[in-house]
Amino acid sequence: MGQSFQISCTNKSCKYSFYLREGPGFFLFAQTKKLEDSIKNGETDAPEDIKSLLQAGKKLSCVTSYLCSNCQEWQTDSSPYIFEAIHVSPYGTIREYKIHYVYGKPKCKKCGKELIHILNPKSSKNKCPKCGQENMRVSFYGFYD
Repeated sequence: MGQSFQISCTNKSCKYSFYLREGPGFFLFAQTKKLEDSIKNGETDAPEDIKSLLQAGKKLSCVTSYLCSNCQEWQTDSSPYIFEAIHVSPYGTIREYKIHYVYGKPKCKKCGKELIHILNPKSSKNKCPKCGQENMRVSFYGFYD
């Protein structure tokens, strides 16, 4: 079951707001697991890095947040990917990471430009894509399926 959040700019004159979905619902979870199995069994073609990461025990994920640098808007996309933490600090903070996409990087629905992955969309340190104000307000909205 996925979670949903409302992310809002704290700048009263900006009022930018984004409805964020995080994690798959039951249907997407089942589809992702079927895709994972079919890639492991060789029934579905996938890039070599995806195959080797799956064989090493990594899992496919889907539904996360991205930023379109052209449109200056956040977007949620459900493209399947594998997240690989390359460097983690002694305190557990991810310093460097790489995302491997099964079908290529997701593209903006409006302009077609490649989207930039947002590592922690619920962080208050994220800047508003419209006005640049820090301290975005995050409110739990509910669950979705």
